[in-house]
Amino acid sequence: MIAPHIVKDLERLSQIPTPGTPEHRKWLQQEEFLQFLLSSVRPEVLLHCQQGPRPTCIRSVILPESALKGDYIAELREWNDFSVGSWSFAYAIGKNRQPKNVRIEAPRVSLGSGILSKAEPIVYTREFAGRTASKSYHEISQRLVHLHDLHWIEERRAYCRLTEDGDIEEIIRIDDSDERSIITAGEDVIAFHLFATRSVLLRLFERLLFTDVSGMEPDKEESEVGDPRNELFARRCLFLDGKGTPTVSMVRGFQIIRCTHPRKKMIAMLTGKTTEPKEYERFVAWDFKHKEVAECSCDPEELGNYFEPSDKPFGMSPAFFKPDVLLRYKQDPEKYELGAGYISCRGSWALRPYDINDAGQVFTCLVYLGRLPHSEQQHWKQHNASPPPRGRIPERTFRTWFQGVPDDSYKPLLALKRSLEELSKVGHKLWVCPDPGLCQRLNYVVTDVLTEWSGEVKTLDQLVVEGLVHASLKRLARALGCCEPKLGSIKLLRSVLVAKAVDPQQVDAVVSPLEEMQFLRTKFDAHAASQQERDKIRRELCAKHGTLRGHFNSLLERTDKAVKLLLELASAGVFDPGAPAPPG
Repeated sequence: MIAPHIVKDLERLSQIPTPGTPEHRKWLQQEEFLQFLLSSVRPEVLLHCQQGPRPTCIRSVILPESALKGDYIAELREWNDFSVGSWSFAYAIGKNRQPKNVRIEAPRVSLGSGILSKAEPIVYTREFAGRTASKSYHEISQRLVHLHDLHWIEERRAYCRLTEDGDIEEIIRIDDSDERSIITAGEDVIAFHLFATRSVLLRLFERLLFTDVSGMEPDKEESEVGDPRNELFARRCLFLDGKGTPTVSMVRGFQIIRCTHPRKKMIAMLTGKTTEPKEYERFVAWDFKHKEVAECSCDPEELGNYFEPSDKPFGMSPAFFKPDVLLRYKQDPEKYELGAGYISCRGSWALRPYDINDAGQVFTCLVYLGRLPHSEQQHWKQHNASPPPRGRIPERTFRTWFQGVPDDSYKPLLALKRSLEELSKVGHKLWVCPDPGLCQRLNYVVTDVLTEWSGEVKTLDQLVVEGLVHASLKRLARALGCCEPKLGSIKLLRSVLVAKAVDPQQVDAVVSPLEEMQFLRTKFDAHAASQQERDKIRRELCAKHGTLRGHFNSLLERTDKAVKLLLELASAGVFDPGAPAPPG
């Protein structure tokens, strides 16, 4: 969205005062428009404007600083054409009227000024008769958007990039409508571009105001206006009626915008650094060097290592957190990826490794926390918890983090995802992944928050149950004579297994986890149960598994076993229509 103050100012400048009043005469002087130009350079720079019915035209180009020499102000005053051409082929006619000297010509910016032949357009207005909507549209210089890693996002109508925190930042905004066309860009990006290319931004503008031209005489008053100190130069022409009263006003000129940011800041942007020192949070951690719980900074300069003697705590000192710290990442899978022992933020930072102890606490090391942006450190700080006695971490974690021994312990979530991948390769097409994003989003339950648990149950059901290929199961059931018209995928699977005389215990081992996850999803996600019934189900699950987290881990394990058993049955030919029942 275009900055509201720019839109508001343009709308205000378009309002026509009552003719003959002092306000109307002031309006025709166009001083407010010139002030608007001076104010529309930060925090966003107005690059392009086409607004009617009283035309306001603003165009911007990049011009090398080296072009501003001699009496460049007088020469730039002579610009007289707003059009920007396109890249084109050109050639001369040689002998026998054959083309020769074929060349590519760069877009022409403006006639009347030789300086502008060195300018680079920022905005290209193009037309295509094949468009179903407006035939004209705007493109931004690829040089500009590539250099600053900007990408077009249609729903935002903007060229965007990612911030240090992984958020989408709109840099170049486009507002196209029947009444107007406005394009702006973030001032920081424009300033850095000018610095890096040793250029200036040149804005060309023209504005025509009128109320009634019927009585206009050829008499006119011309004057030089603007603000030379801010490099704004314009010529104003007032056309008078028979009484000598101005009725029409036109102002035309240019504005030179330079990079005014400190060189130190620009160099920092160029090298990917910041001018301000990075801030670091302090965390309660287990300082195993001094065998004590202490509040330690995650600043690398405040941490020791195994090779240099110091009194500083080791960077590998673990800090512990409430499991809620992970909910932020689970709730926004578009921005964050929560994997086995790592968290990554799109195009930005990553935290690895982390783990969860038997008490449900999330933990990682100070040195890894120090690699996070400060805003992310603050999030973890809010969930910092006291370490367990002597900072105890699981044996598997100690072997992996401190001894370099690969962790080959059973992990039900990872095992299930691998089993499903194998099932998708079975020739009978029993299961296909309904959405790759589901596999990424499925994660462990880390708290006993009901919404987190029910959300993961829903994702598990969407991935596993909705991935069952109903058409394949129905075709197989028909071949076995056990198909009923209204059976869903789970009941069809049970019917097929029973028809194949699969051991009843194996049938239950395959089907029961699938029925359970669908039942729970129906009761909690679809709200097909009363609050009293949901409370009763929750109590029963917690009585059996200890916590909702414990229940979900159990459901993952049983689902993994079910998928592995399906793979075994498929290998034994159970899903071949004419195959005999499996032995035993």
